[in-house]
Amino acid sequence: MVRTMKLPDRVAALKRDFLRLIKFSIVGAIGAGINTWFLWLFTDVAGLFYLYSSVIAIEIAIILQFLMNDRWTFKEKRTTHVEQFFKRIIKSNIWRSGGLAVNIGVLYLLTEYVGVYYLLSNIAGIICAFLLNYLFESRLTWGIR
Repeated sequence: MVRTMKLPDRVAALKRDFLRLIKFSIVGAIGAGINTWFLWLFTDVAGLFYLYSSVIAIEIAIILQFLMNDRWTFKEKRTTHVEQFFKRIIKSNIWRSGGLAVNIGVLYLLTEYVGVYYLLSNIAGIICAFLLNYLFESRLTWGIR
């Protein structure tokens, strides 16, 4: 039996999803700043190759964004115990690996083939990975339908 939502329920669901998307975007902007700062730190200060720095910076941003999303964006589905925390953070890393691949791919292509400064290429990669990350995280990590 297929359950259909009444129009007011659909509107309410869309509003909740839109507000979550706004919160996810704010967390994403903070994460982009964290990612970019660590990318610069590891590349320009520590001297690592920018693609290696990117992987480390993205992982740091993923963990911090997970914590912010868990406590704010998806607070109605907030993690309540240690086992659930580890399951979710592992899921988050798995789902975001697609975004990581998109981000690093764009970073590499724009930097190596177009000649864009690596920090600007990174921002373009983050933007390209954003929607993929939101869809995977909201649906698969926190079970939002």
